[in-house]
Amino acid sequence: MVKEMKALIGCLFIVLLSAEVRAQDPRIAAQAFSDGNYFKAIELYVKLLGKNPDEMDYNYRVGLSYLRTSIEPRRALEYLLKAENHPKFPPEGLLAVAEAYSYHLQYDMALTYLNKYQQEGHVNKKTRAEFERLKANYTVALELLKYPADVTFRNLGPMLNSEYPDYHPFVDKNERILIFTSRRKSKPGAVPEFDGYFPSNLYMSEKNASDEWKEAVKLSDRINPSYDEQAVGLSDSGDSLFFYIDHINSFGNIYLSERIRGVYGDPKALNEAVNTENVESACSISRDGNTLIFSSDRPGGYGGLDIWMRRKLPTGKWGEPLNLGPEINTPFDEDFPTLSGDNRTLYFCSEGHPGMGKFDLFFSTWDPYDNSWGHPQNLGFPINTPGDEKSISFNGYGDRAYVTALRPEGKGDLDIYEVNYVNVSGAMPAVFLVNAPELEEAAAENNTRIRVKNEADELIGEYAPNRVTGKYVLALYPGKYTMTLKADGFQPYSEPLIVNNAHLRQEKNLKTINLKKQ
Repeated sequence: MVKEMKALIGCLFIVLLSAEVRAQDPRIAAQAFSDGNYFKAIELYVKLLGKNPDEMDYNYRVGLSYLRTSIEPRRALEYLLKAENHPKFPPEGLLAVAEAYSYHLQYDMALTYLNKYQQEGHVNKKTRAEFERLKANYTVALELLKYPADVTFRNLGPMLNSEYPDYHPFVDKNERILIFTSRRKSKPGAVPEFDGYFPSNLYMSEKNASDEWKEAVKLSDRINPSYDEQAVGLSDSGDSLFFYIDHINSFGNIYLSERIRGVYGDPKALNEAVNTENVESACSISRDGNTLIFSSDRPGGYGGLDIWMRRKLPTGKWGEPLNLGPEINTPFDEDFPTLSGDNRTLYFCSEGHPGMGKFDLFFSTWDPYDNSWGHPQNLGFPINTPGDEKSISFNGYGDRAYVTALRPEGKGDLDIYEVNYVNVSGAMPAVFLVNAPELEEAAAENNTRIRVKNEADELIGEYAPNRVTGKYVLALYPGKYTMTLKADGFQPYSEPLIVNNAHLRQEKNLKTINLKKQ
């Protein structure tokens, strides 16, 4: 018996020793990194650094791995700076250091490393577009930090969130249903995918009589059969659920499930309305059901994923798909489009319009005068961060939204948060000094007015130009507005305007309107 026990202990020791030896094999760490299993790569490379703390490649790959995870990207900086001291530090590492500084909100240092990258001659035809995108981001981010959105975040807690990524929440306008995606372990025996996470599935939570969210439940196997499914849109009523399927036999397509008597039914592919041989990644529908808005990388766009729209014809069929144009779309990706209840505000994410870092959330307002979408406005920090913000879902009043965020009070990975826009009562209005250079010389004669409406489309005021300076003075309380200007001989101008507490701290907020001649 003693001999058998000794033999068993010996075998166990050999197994543990073998596992330890494998854990310190650089080839195993490199394979994990190559597979995109960055958590495993961090674990293995940190062990390797225990024996060789100055190895450039180990420090560099730990830094890159942290940047590519959604848990602790801030930790990348210490490893990347250590790797930078090595003479074989790769040129693209400077861009990684810049990104790492952005996660510490040190955008001035991020710009310093971008300039270093340029000064050393690494900007060429192949890298210029990405370099210019990063430079625009970090420059704009410095300004966004000065004017934060006045919002509060509330983690929705363990009834919805888990230790795994929980993301892309969508609510109906009455806030009774919440659909989201999770990569949690959904059943016994589930096996993680190549990146160390479990396959994604759709979950739903409903509010109880006390107006609290119930424990989330996984939707039926009809919607979550196998592989990966992801929520990408929900109708205002909550009765139409759009989701993306990433299966072996179905990639890059959008499916619709209708909710009947409280149950989401069999999914139907949106083949005629949306899907093509290309990738369609997100979709939503207007309140009246007559407008589909979706993202696709089909031909005829401006590069990457673009946002497209189809309107229902009087015959009941869908009209031709319309690209929303260069005002909305960029050479990079735009995704997750949703419409406000009145169809006049488009929310979407973009990695092409300047923002805090990766994907930022933007909104654009429909201009009925020239039938076009206005220039996108960044939703601001802290809603947008240096990481990816892809989806936002507002309630019917527009004062509360649901987002994915990585915050200190989270449950371990990406969590779902409720965002409340703070209403500052009793605050002094912000003063905007608006200049329309093309009208200044005729200020004494022109009879133009700037009209400002709130989010409910209520007229807040009409503002005439100063007879001496030709400028317009607007006094606005915190909120979201639409500013329009019509002048003889010029095209009508319309622009969304978000006012927050940062504007209140300024004596005057300067704004210039550039009018185009008809």
